[in-house]
Amino acid sequence: MTPLAATAPAPAATAPAPRAEPIAITGVTKTYGLFHALEDVNLEIGAGEFLTLLGPSGSGKTTLLMVLAGFTRPSRGRLTVGGTDMTRVAPHKRDFGMVFQNYALFPHMNVAANVAYPLKLRRLPRAQVEAQVRRALDLVQLSHLADRNISALSGGQKQRIALARAVVFEPRVLLMDEPLSALDKNLRERMQIEIRALHDKLGITTVYVTHDQREALTMSDRIVVIDRGRVSQVDTPRALYERPANAFVADFIGESTLLPVTPGPGGHAFEGTPLKTSRPVADAAFLVIRPEKLEFAEPGMEAEHNLFTGLLKSVIYQGETLLAQVDIGADQVIMLRRTTRREILARMPEPGQRITLALHADDTILVPERPA
Repeated sequence: MTPLAATAPAPAATAPAPRAEPIAITGVTKTYGLFHALEDVNLEIGAGEFLTLLGPSGSGKTTLLMVLAGFTRPSRGRLTVGGTDMTRVAPHKRDFGMVFQNYALFPHMNVAANVAYPLKLRRLPRAQVEAQVRRALDLVQLSHLADRNISALSGGQKQRIALARAVVFEPRVLLMDEPLSALDKNLRERMQIEIRALHDKLGITTVYVTHDQREALTMSDRIVVIDRGRVSQVDTPRALYERPANAFVADFIGESTLLPVTPGPGGHAFEGTPLKTSRPVADAAFLVIRPEKLEFAEPGMEAEHNLFTGLLKSVIYQGETLLAQVDIGADQVIMLRRTTRREILARMPEPGQRITLALHADDTILVPERPA
C-alpha cells in the first residue's frame, strides 16, 4: 500500500513556546489481528502548531492520539518528538499534557489540588507548586474557584480545570481527546474560541481529536482527515474546504451534494452538459456543490456559471439561514442556503416552482472517488 504523508507545510501562525517540539510520525501502523486501525501513517507536525485529527467514529483518530500519548504501541513505525525517538518511551516519561473526553478530574480533591497534581508527582517545592497553580488558573480565568469542590463545578468549568492541569507543568506537547463533546452547543462554541486563544498565548504543540468538522475548521492551523485508518488529506481549514482531495473529504467536510460526472472531449460533464471549472481534475468522478455557493440564475450568467434547473421542493427556516431543496431530476436533489435577510426572504420562490440555480466556474469543485 502506498505510504500516506502530509503534503501541506505547517503554517507559522503562532510563535512556539520555548519547549514546543516538532513531531514526526513515520510509517505508523497499528493492527489488532487482521484489523488495521492505522495503516502506514506519515505526518509532520510543526513546533507550536495546532493540528486536529478529524474523522468519523472508528476512523483511527483516537488510536493515533493514543500512539502519541504512549498508551498504545504501534505495530510498526516510529514516533519522534524534537528529533528524539519516543516510540517505546512510557507515557509518564514523555512529558505530555493530556485532556481527556471525560476530564478525569479527582472528585475528592478541590480545584487547586487537581491542578497541582502533576507538579506534586514531579516533587517540586511547595512554593513553586503554588505559583504555577496560580498561573495556570489565571490562564483559564478560574483563580477565584481554587478552593471549590469539583462536584460543584459546571461542565465548562471542569473542562477549564482539566486544561489548566494539562498545561500547569509546561508540557512539550498538549494532547486533547474530544474535550468538548459533553458540552452543549453554545458553550462548546465558546470553548473552541477560548482553547484556541489559550494555545496562541502558550504556543504549545497541540494535537486535538474531534469528529466535529465545524470544530476542526474553527480551531486548527491544519486538519488531518482520517478515513479507515489512513490519512485522506492534510491541509489548512480553508484549503481543505475549498480543495478537497477526494469524495470522502468533500462529503465529510461541510455541507455538500455530490453529483456523478463523466469525462468527455470538452472536459467533464453532468447529465451530458460540459462543466465550466477553473480547477479541472483528470480522474474526477463527482461534482461537489456547496449550498452557500449557489445563486439564483440571472440573464448572462451562463458565460461563467454552470446552470441547474429543477423543482423547488421545500424551503426550511433555520434561524439565521434558509435551506432550500431543489429536485434537478435523475434522482438528484441539490441544496441552496441563504441568509434570512428581509430582501432574501422577499424574493425566495414558493415550493412547487421551477427555478434555475447558478454555480460559478471558480466554485465548481471536481473530485475523484474515495480511495479504495
